[in-house]
Amino acid sequence: MAVTLHDSDRWLDETTPSFFVKIFKEDEQRLNKFNDEISSKARAIYRAAHRSGGESVNSNLTRIDANISAYARKIPESDLPQKIISIEGAPPYDFTPVNFSNFPSAIISERFALCLMELEPEKHQLSPIVVEDFEKKVVAHAYFWRPMVILDAIDLNSTRIVFTKKDDIANSTCQLRHGDGNFVKKNVIDGHRAWADARCQSKLFISDAFLEILSSRQIDDFSWTHKLKEI
Repeated sequence: MAVTLHDSDRWLDETTPSFFVKIFKEDEQRLNKFNDEISSKARAIYRAAHRSGGESVNSNLTRIDANISAYARKIPESDLPQKIISIEGAPPYDFTPVNFSNFPSAIISERFALCLMELEPEKHQLSPIVVEDFEKKVVAHAYFWRPMVILDAIDLNSTRIVFTKKDDIANSTCQLRHGDGNFVKKNVIDGHRAWADARCQSKLFISDAFLEILSSRQIDDFSWTHKLKEI
């Protein structure tokens, strides 16, 4: 099975400070520029495959294929934040999703990052970040995380998904609805512990096996929103 990672539930606890992230404006601008460039790259790959000298070169290549080809690359380290602000001064959760880049990314704790480095060292972009409060006091150290594995793994016959383009499913992204009936392709996710999905760009996926490893190491300051069976 696979699950989609979500925020820690600890922010609901009013007795302790919550970890809310503030990104510096100049860092946001650099990341937005990268987003624009990589989106243009995906469109260019798709157009080139379908139009070359007026003839179709590879009409079977979908927008999903083009997205996988374009987005499975690292953000230049010079474009990534070196520091972030914890608004309430709290240290980071094990997992905090952030809108850093096209396809999902997150701020993760050092222990979560070390686990990924140990188990899948070549499959993730992991960059250290200093966490400060508004007084510029260092609260903790964390990591920016963006999976470099981007899959088309969601089974399109699942009963709990909503397609963006119902009349063009091959090129469509989708949203997952809560409840049973969502599936991932076992042969596609086999061998991967964590990934992003080209059809569901707002979610980070991890395998059930990886979830068990994290739990055994008490890396569990997060929740999950969807559970998907393998077929």
